[in-house]
Amino acid sequence: MNGPLKVLHVMSTDTIAQSQIDDAPYLSPADSSPTHDSQVSNETHYTLAERMCEWSVHTHGTLKQRCREVDSNQYLIADLLPKRSLNIVVGDSGLGKSPLLYQAALSVAEGIPFLGKPVMRGRVLYMDFENGLGGVKELVSRLSRYLGLSEVSDNLLFFNFNDAPPNWKPSNLGDMVAGFKPDWIIIDPIAAFAPEIDTKNDCVTRVYQDLRVIVRDHATTITMVHHIRKLPTQSGVPIPNLEENARGWFQQARGPGQLINGADVRIGIDKCRRADSLTEMDGRSVEVALVLAGFGRLRGNIEPMYLGRMLGEDDEPMGYERLRGTSLLFNSHQQAAFEKLPETFAHKQAKQTYDRGSEATTAFLRKCQSVGILRKDNRQYRKVKALDSAD
Repeated sequence: MNGPLKVLHVMSTDTIAQSQIDDAPYLSPADSSPTHDSQVSNETHYTLAERMCEWSVHTHGTLKQRCREVDSNQYLIADLLPKRSLNIVVGDSGLGKSPLLYQAALSVAEGIPFLGKPVMRGRVLYMDFENGLGGVKELVSRLSRYLGLSEVSDNLLFFNFNDAPPNWKPSNLGDMVAGFKPDWIIIDPIAAFAPEIDTKNDCVTRVYQDLRVIVRDHATTITMVHHIRKLPTQSGVPIPNLEENARGWFQQARGPGQLINGADVRIGIDKCRRADSLTEMDGRSVEVALVLAGFGRLRGNIEPMYLGRMLGEDDEPMGYERLRGTSLLFNSHQQAAFEKLPETFAHKQAKQTYDRGSEATTAFLRKCQSVGILRKDNRQYRKVKALDSAD
């Protein structure tokens, strides 16, 4: 081979022309040393592009292309659950996590919005390790009526541990996913699926690795349901507020910290502490029940959403709705300031009306956005009317 060999490293950016990548030979460190013989053997002479393809290593340019191919920016539930992700939902026992998640499962299976958020229609496998068959049947029937469904879509598949084959074991999950090809798998709760996950870090690592292989190989999304620790009533340990300190709130989750840290999206569900009352929405009775908040690995915080448990004529729970309006600010000064603002305004005008500093005004406006009464369009803010308050 005539002339010096060009050596490009994998860490090169997309400023390297694709033709350079295609033509450049791959050399091991020994091959590229000054003392190495100029004759390069066939065993070590590969183009950089071939090596990158073999090991799925990317430049920034090919990374963007790969993201488009696998729809890496797509959401199963907008702004909550990304596709091809491993997530965890945490909350206390008896709070209403399972009914809320069954409603989410129905919404995705039917392709209808969940709490006002668009969904990507797909097949859902709900793996229930706690509730009995009869209870699940009644719950799903009630939720279906609430959502206005004449029947439950066959896109929603139910696995109930109480009715599982005697020889079923968690290691069968991969074969089940290969056979049913679900877009979303809900494991409720994860501690029943893998009991040692509550106490052993190495178990968390092993289970998460196994689940991520399933996510990768089958292009699916997995959501695990988990509980918080039971703190003694007189322990004197302050309980963080999910609405104001989501990251601190997750510290009370049962088990090793890796359970939370290892997930892509962490969603907390708690009783709404700032309101506990019955009200009306569109002429229906609604119990101000839950707050949902959390954070993602890269995306940052999931702003609090307040959920109302809608009641039927017999005052029995039917389903959940996202609550909106100035009353959800739970602050009379902020409510009055919001009412004084015009339909569209800038940050400076909001600061003057709110009569607080820039940082406090920004927090106030973000809070208004999180409860669905305000939208930001570039540098302008716009009040959201009742008719267009859906996400």
